[in-house]
Amino acid sequence: MSLSDQLVLEDQVNSFELKITSMTSTKDGVQVNATGTVERYGKVFLTYNFTNNPAQDDTGSFIGFGWGITADGTRNQGERRGVFTSDGLVGTVYSLDDVTDGYPNFCIEKWDLMNETITMEFSRIQKR
Repeated sequence: MSLSDQLVLEDQVNSFELKITSMTSTKDGVQVNATGTVERYGKVFLTYNFTNNPAQDDTGSFIGFGWGITADGTRNQGERRGVFTSDGLVGTVYSLDDVTDGYPNFCIEKWDLMNETITMEFSRIQKR
């Protein structure tokens, strides 16, 4: 069975923009906080903890946490893990998210540090 047969995404793709609210550098990496609104999860708040790959320039990994609350008060949270690539002030983040609604998400994010924005697209991974 091929990899593409094993990782199947739902047809619905959600897109939204996040605003970077803070970045903190430490000897271990960079922590980023961001917020935005997405139809499925409402107002969301995300924290990323990035670590550079010591053997490769402009790549690394992250772990993070996010939570969202909808207008009707439904709250979900998720643990996030992934990798990133960067080229100066722009980058791409790939993430697998374990969400409390029971649906893992696959996310691809485009980062624009000059404008302090993140454009995210995500879809639920189909359960098999």
